[in-house]
Amino acid sequence: MKIQSNNSNLMSTIQKVSEIKNYGNFRTLKNELGEAKLKDLLLELYPNYTIKEIEKITHVPDSTLSRWFKLFGIPTQKRWHLVTFSVAGDKNQEKIVKHGNELKKKLTVKITPDLAYLIGFSLGDGSIQKYMLEVFNKDMGIHQYLSPLIKNYGEVSEDVRDNGLWRLRLSSVRIANLIKKNNDIDKKTINYIFKRKTLAIKFIAAFWDAEGRVAASKHKYFHIYLYNTNKYLLDTVGQFLKDHNINYSVHSRADFKRHYFLKGRLVKARKVLHRISVPKGSSLLWAKEIGLHMVHSKKKKVVKEILSSIGEKYD
Repeated sequence: MKIQSNNSNLMSTIQKVSEIKNYGNFRTLKNELGEAKLKDLLLELYPNYTIKEIEKITHVPDSTLSRWFKLFGIPTQKRWHLVTFSVAGDKNQEKIVKHGNELKKKLTVKITPDLAYLIGFSLGDGSIQKYMLEVFNKDMGIHQYLSPLIKNYGEVSEDVRDNGLWRLRLSSVRIANLIKKNNDIDKKTINYIFKRKTLAIKFIAAFWDAEGRVAASKHKYFHIYLYNTNKYLLDTVGQFLKDHNINYSVHSRADFKRHYFLKGRLVKARKVLHRISVPKGSSLLWAKEIGLHMVHSKKKKVVKEILSSIGEKYD
């Protein structure tokens, strides 16, 4: 874990603690580093970082840290195990906030277009849990785009199945909590994205890469569909299309006989499936506003076909 500090003395002390603890104990640290210096270090870290974060910073086990705090008489019960939550913003920031009698750690996460894409894709072909999120697909164009992007936000593991399905798993409470809280989509994050056109476009393009269909048919007609069971997300996308003069229709069906495979597991549909359909008259505008920002290899090719085949007619 990287500590956010410009204090060179603090960084030097952390380095010394890490080195000494490899060959000594608490007494060795006090003798070589100085009791006052060690206590000052704990006091400087402790209000802003949880015990698990201090463990990562100093490379000292949390059980040992607990002992040190007790030996120095530093009270920890109020700030020891802080609840962390994330909010969307225009810059990365951390601070301790008070909710009633409880202290929490608030992480403001800067939403970039790339992060908006990752969020949109994860809500389509992805899974968000408390401590991690994962995205999966078979398209290598999406993999090439997401692989370096997702590594900017934490530790990433990857696997590829024999059938070509790849999966990227990001270990990050910060990003996972930004997207979902208590297994529900964080609407404040979605609202933040959709109030900014640049971010909204990337989110929708990613969602379409994951959950949409863009395909050519006979007579130069194109199928432009977006599917999902979450009506809130479909309505939010639909409102954006409406605000930007892109016509569409919505069809919903309760096809409970529908079966599909998710991560190799047979799933029986239990929710109503909603579909946004963009008609021919709005296909060019859709391609310019949304399609051009898609990453999926095959869908990108069809977007180019839309632009080349009907571009002049609708310009």
